[in-house]
Amino acid sequence: MGNRDVFNPDDTDAIEISTSITINENITSGDILRSKIAGAHGLAEKASSSGTSAILGVAEQGGSIGGTISMIQSGIGTVNFTEASLSSSDIGKAVFVSDTSGKGTITAPSSGTIIRLGYLKTTGGEVLISPQILFKYS
Repeated sequence: MGNRDVFNPDDTDAIEISTSITINENITSGDILRSKIAGAHGLAEKASSSGTSAILGVAEQGGSIGGTISMIQSGIGTVNFTEASLSSSDIGKAVFVSDTSGKGTITAPSSGTIIRLGYLKTTGGEVLISPQILFKYS
């Protein structure tokens, strides 16, 4: 048995799980989404490390308030990043939910909730999506 924490970016066996959801704000394809905190069960909004730890997934398409979009909950999807560019040395690194709403980052936040979204697969922002809460600052 190998080390289960090591990500192989050449792995193409990821099973995609996606669903359609109603959104509570304007969303761009690649935004990281969470469940809406105040009421309105079933709506989704952009996630950040300062918000809730209930990550739903990554938007497969953009949409407007009240619209329905498709979202990847597990598998490989393209994420919007706070970094201006990603390099080949970043491939395989953990991707975290940023403190910027809807964005991912390869740098773990220093406050709020640290949520690992998954692992970077390509410099184009493809991520193996598998959210996991690692730590919540008090």
